[in-house]
Amino acid sequence: MSTANDGGFPGAAEPLDDHDFRLLDNVREVYETIDPMPAGLLDDIRFSIAVQELNMEVARESPGLLAVGTRGEDDRRLLGFESTSATITIGLQAGEDGVRLDGWLTPPGAHEVELRSPHRNWTTESDERGRFVLDRLPHMKAYLTVHIGTVAVTTPTIEL
Repeated sequence: MSTANDGGFPGAAEPLDDHDFRLLDNVREVYETIDPMPAGLLDDIRFSIAVQELNMEVARESPGLLAVGTRGEDDRRLLGFESTSATITIGLQAGEDGVRLDGWLTPPGAHEVELRSPHRNWTTESDERGRFVLDRLPHMKAYLTVHIGTVAVTTPTIEL
């Protein structure tokens, strides 16, 4: 008899058994055959994560930041991120030749700034006031990493 918690499928609320594991193994084999993982991908991912985690902070989005003070038909989005070591504020504005990203860092100063996407990375440096610009960016998902001294502060993924 099915219950409200099993989605109406007999046995759905039961623990996985050998039959279930065989089915899952078969599904995995099908996907490994039609779309195999590139050789060395897991090692590359593990290495990249291990190196990045040495001195990295993940900034949290600041929920209170509103797009105020924009003029006219301006469609700029403002986003803010906070961590122990830095505050990152960015403005995103789409134009005919791509997206413009204006950023402000606290603490201010010349810091290396990286915008990372699955297909390409961009690097720039903030000025002494903590301001930086990346222009003509494609619409994509990406995240920022700011190097402040020996610490790297990374934002969650954002949609440009």
